[in-house]
Amino acid sequence: MRVLVTGGAGFIGSNFIRYILEKHKDWEVINLDKLGYGSKLANLKDIENDPRYTFVKGDINDFELVKGIIKKVDAVVNFAAESVAENEFVAIHRHGRIRLVTFGELFEELSKTNKVIRDGKHEIIDVSGKNIKVLSFYNGYGAWFPLKKIIRHYYKGKLICLRQKWGEIYVTPNHSVYDVFGNLVSAESNPELLAIRRINYYPHEHKFKSPISTRAERNGHLRVTLDKVYTGKKLEALLRLLAAYISEGNATYNKANGSYSVVINNRDRDWLELLAEDYMLISNGSYSITKRKDSVYQLELKSKEFYQMCTDLCGKNAPEKRLPDFVYGLDRKYQIMFWETLLKGDGTYRKWSRDKTAEYTTVSRRLAAGLGLLLALMGIDYTYYISKPRRGNYTSYTIRTRLFYNVSTGKRELIEVEYEGYVYDLEVEKSHNFIAGVGNIVAHNTHVDRSISNPYAFIESNVLGVYTILEAIRKYNPEVRLVHVGTDEVYGDIIEGSFTEEDRLMPSSPYSASKAAGDMLVLGYARTYNLNASITRCTNNYGPYQFPEKLIPKTIIRASMGLKIPIYGTGQNVRDWLYVTDHCEAVELVLEKGEKREVYNISAGEEKTNLEVVKTILKLMGKDEDLIEFVEDRPGHDLRYSLDSTKIREQLGWKPKHNFKEGIKKTVEWYLSNEWWWRPLVDEKVLHPTPWKLRW
Repeated sequence: MRVLVTGGAGFIGSNFIRYILEKHKDWEVINLDKLGYGSKLANLKDIENDPRYTFVKGDINDFELVKGIIKKVDAVVNFAAESVAENEFVAIHRHGRIRLVTFGELFEELSKTNKVIRDGKHEIIDVSGKNIKVLSFYNGYGAWFPLKKIIRHYYKGKLICLRQKWGEIYVTPNHSVYDVFGNLVSAESNPELLAIRRINYYPHEHKFKSPISTRAERNGHLRVTLDKVYTGKKLEALLRLLAAYISEGNATYNKANGSYSVVINNRDRDWLELLAEDYMLISNGSYSITKRKDSVYQLELKSKEFYQMCTDLCGKNAPEKRLPDFVYGLDRKYQIMFWETLLKGDGTYRKWSRDKTAEYTTVSRRLAAGLGLLLALMGIDYTYYISKPRRGNYTSYTIRTRLFYNVSTGKRELIEVEYEGYVYDLEVEKSHNFIAGVGNIVAHNTHVDRSISNPYAFIESNVLGVYTILEAIRKYNPEVRLVHVGTDEVYGDIIEGSFTEEDRLMPSSPYSASKAAGDMLVLGYARTYNLNASITRCTNNYGPYQFPEKLIPKTIIRASMGLKIPIYGTGQNVRDWLYVTDHCEAVELVLEKGEKREVYNISAGEEKTNLEVVKTILKLMGKDEDLIEFVEDRPGHDLRYSLDSTKIREQLGWKPKHNFKEGIKKTVEWYLSNEWWWRPLVDEKVLHPTPWKLRW
């Protein structure tokens, strides 16, 4: 028999391949895996030279690739198992003000005054009718539409960074974006992105009210005072000072004497003299201009109030610099003056035969995003040139204004990064898109509430891989035997009792129901096209080659290093623990003897709390329980999963060969004896006590 195993470089898939090659000397295996997070060819190092084994690097979403393999095999075992990143930017319009914030900042801000609804998978804040608006793409322009909901969920896996001349955005691989022709496409296709360069909004403010307060010193003397309301010449003076600070300034605090100062550096002393006059116009403070050894002049403004204003409005260090939000609402003449002052610092002008450009470079991603928003409000066309960091430096963003666009696509980069944390989505009234990222990139709403209205995007985002396999089987080899390996999570959690195969799928949210859609597609295809397909659903696996971030390997590795063992919450979350080769044997039985269109639950009947598991491991290793450390619980951590596996035991004669005591002993011994395998995989992030808090 020749078997295609998808996702075969992962924990369970690699154990399954090894198991069947050892048991069936006349079987051949093709392993199709794109080597994503958690998939390692080192898992199969001992069989890589076996002539019965073939590895193919590829994606199950690649129909032509899958079709070609399906034609050559007798059976398929599918082990292969969305949203915008937390620190991506979004512009909001609220209380008459425009602000640029991250999705994480927006969620935290709204959670203080609005109820957070938790549905088991998502955290949702409904702000319908609260007059909060976000930018959407409408008829060629950016326009403000009411925000209905902001949704987030915990995600671990790859993020895709799309980086090109139109800007940059980080999304999950299945998130949809728009290409330059307005087509909705997958981010993984690395399209030329649709971005807005005009916003249907007329900024008209002519004043700024400062949030900085002036108060008396303890000795009765007043601090340096700053104006509270800025209009006319004083507003212009403040804008020039803030722009100069963003481009050429730094804020310092002298611990020795407790002094605060803002320093602006430039070779043009006359320009610094003009800035000093601006400072005297808005303040009663003093200043000094000195010349450094490198012939650069520096203007020093000694004032805690001005220091606070600069750092509060514009950030402190170069990678943190940002535009003050109030600039987005100012009349265009003030915005132009602010932009020209920025260019006086870190900018240049270039003149070509048919074009004249202004260029501004920054290492602050937030500043780059803010400038994109500001230039769009001003109606100025621009592109980006994004340089990769070198030798520990930061990524640099160069914004180039243009009179004419070059229609050539230019360089398009797709960069994959590992991530663990929250990802976000917005639901926008009357719109299926929102503007995010650097360069005002148009992203699609992917939240589940719209999955019915856009079924193709729904299938594409959530179950395209299963769909691709089924279509290839239906069209090119309908006699193939298919085993789709699922999970107990499709049933939801259960406080008492155990789920049987006849129980309805009751995921904890509409979104998590999409994870069950793969199962439903398999059953639907099997019945409609008479395909020879079955489904397995298993409980928690453990054993050799499990990625070090999981509870059992993490506990073994940290304990071997003498590190604290983190346990989420109170450690009372219950899972059924199934030794991985017992699971492999069950899948093999279903492959050979299972009935078509049937579902088989696979469980060991070994329910343990996380605390019990950790204590058992520490006892086996001779370690003290003082190593246990309770940490903040992981978001969406369901209390208990449990499956009834009577059906596979009675109909196919399967039963696990390992009880938990035996399986965990073998697992501990394997990890202690195979440091060569796990050592290259571990770092501070993988072994971190609360990894979802990290910015991967």
